[in-house]
Amino acid sequence: MGWTTLPVVWAQTAPGIGPSSLAPLALRRWCASQTLCSPDASPSLWGLWLWLGGLGALLLLGLLVQGPPSFLRQAFDIPAHFRLLGQALTRLRISARVVAVTIGMTVVAWTGSQTLNYRNEGAKADLQLLTKSRSLSELAIEQGSLAALTPLRDVLALSTNLVLLISTTLLVFRVCAERWGNLAPYAVAGRAARPGWGNLLWMGSGLLILYRLISLGSGAGELPLGNCLMIEVIVVPVLMALSDGFLLAWLLVELRNATATDVGSGPLDPYPAIELTPIAALACVLVMPSRYLATAVLLASVNIPAASTTAILGQYVRWQLLGWGLADVQACALPLVGLAGAFVWSRGSLGGTMHVFWRMLRHEGGRLAVALGVAGAATGVLSALAYLIVLTLPAQTWVLSAADGYAHYASLPIGLLTLAALVELGERSLPLATRVEPIKESATETDVETAAAPSGASTA
Repeated sequence: MGWTTLPVVWAQTAPGIGPSSLAPLALRRWCASQTLCSPDASPSLWGLWLWLGGLGALLLLGLLVQGPPSFLRQAFDIPAHFRLLGQALTRLRISARVVAVTIGMTVVAWTGSQTLNYRNEGAKADLQLLTKSRSLSELAIEQGSLAALTPLRDVLALSTNLVLLISTTLLVFRVCAERWGNLAPYAVAGRAARPGWGNLLWMGSGLLILYRLISLGSGAGELPLGNCLMIEVIVVPVLMALSDGFLLAWLLVELRNATATDVGSGPLDPYPAIELTPIAALACVLVMPSRYLATAVLLASVNIPAASTTAILGQYVRWQLLGWGLADVQACALPLVGLAGAFVWSRGSLGGTMHVFWRMLRHEGGRLAVALGVAGAATGVLSALAYLIVLTLPAQTWVLSAADGYAHYASLPIGLLTLAALVELGERSLPLATRVEPIKESATETDVETAAAPSGASTA
C-alpha cells in the first residue's frame, strides 16, 4: 500500500491517529486522484461550510470591486447567465479536439488503472473503513460537498493522467526537435521568435514521468516517493506545476482561439501554450494549492527526523496531512479560480494576468461569482450521485476506485465548460479595441497584412 514514507508522519501525530484511521486514506485519495475526503471518523459537513465560506469570500470580493448595484444586477440577470452558458458551449463545440483528447485520454488512463488495481484487497479494506461509521447518504453528501471545493480539479491536474502526460511530452519534444532541424510545417516564414520553455518543458515532464514510473515500480502506491534527496521537496512540486501549467495553457489557448473559423483544421502547434506555461503553472499553484503543498509537506516530513521536529512544524504537518488542512487551503483558493481564465489574455505576464483578473471582477464580477457557484454546485451534486449509485454495490476491491472515477467523469465536463466560461468572461472584460478575432501565430507577415487590409484592397 505504499506506507514506506509515512512512519515519520505518524510519529509527529497525536495518539489515536494511525494507518487504521481515515487520515491516511484521505491523504492517499488526494495524492492519487485529487479527491478530497474527510479525515474524521464521524460524518461531517465541514466541507460544505468550507465551500460556502469560499464562495462567500468570492461574493464579498466581487461586491467590493464591482460595487453592490452592478454586482447584484449581474448576479440576478438570468438570461445573461444562459447566454454565457451558450457561448461557453459554442467555444467547446468549435474546439472539439480539446473535449475529445481530455475525455478520451481520461477513459484510457482510468481503464488501465482499474485493470492494474482490480484485485487490490487494500482497496476493499479502504471502502469498509470509509463506510464503517457513515451511511451511504451521509458519505455521498460529504464527498459531494468536498468535490464542490475543487470544480476545476480535473483540468488543473491533468498531469496525473500518465497517458496524456507521456503523449504531450513526446509532442513537445517532436516540435522542439523539428525546430532544431528547421523542418516543416513548423519552419514557417515570418514566424516570431519562439520562447525557450519548450526544451525545459519536455525535459521536466520526462523527469516527472520517470519519477512516477519509479514510484509505481517501487510499491510507493498513491503517495509520492520520498527519502531520496532533500531537493525532491522542491523539484517534484515544481515539475508537477510545470506539466499541469502546459496542459492547462493548451486547453485555454484552444478555447481562446475558438472564435476563429478554422480552429482544429491545421496541425496542432503547441508553441502558444508553451509561451504561456510559466504563468499557467503559477495559476495552477494559486487555484489548486493543496495539490503541491501536500506533496511538498509529505516529502519534507520524510526527511525531517521526528525527534528534531519542532512543535510548530509538527502541528502544521498534522493539520496539512492528517487533518482538514487540504480542504481548508482549497477553500481559501476558491476566490482565485478566475485566474485560470485571465492569464490566457495577458500575454503571459504576471502583471497582465492580475490586470485582466481585476477587470473581470470589475466588469463581470456578478456573472463570475454565479458561474463558479453553479459549477461548484453541479460538481457536488453529480459527484454525490455517482457515489450514491456506485457504492450501493457490494463491497469489492474495485468499487471505491470506480466511485471516484465516475465522480471525476462527472466533474471533467463541468471543468471544461467552466474554463470556457472563464475564457469568455475574460474576453468580455478586455477593452473593445482588443476584442478581435485571434490570428494564428504561424501566419506570415503577408497574411497578417491581408487580414488587416480593408475589403477590396491589395497588399504591396
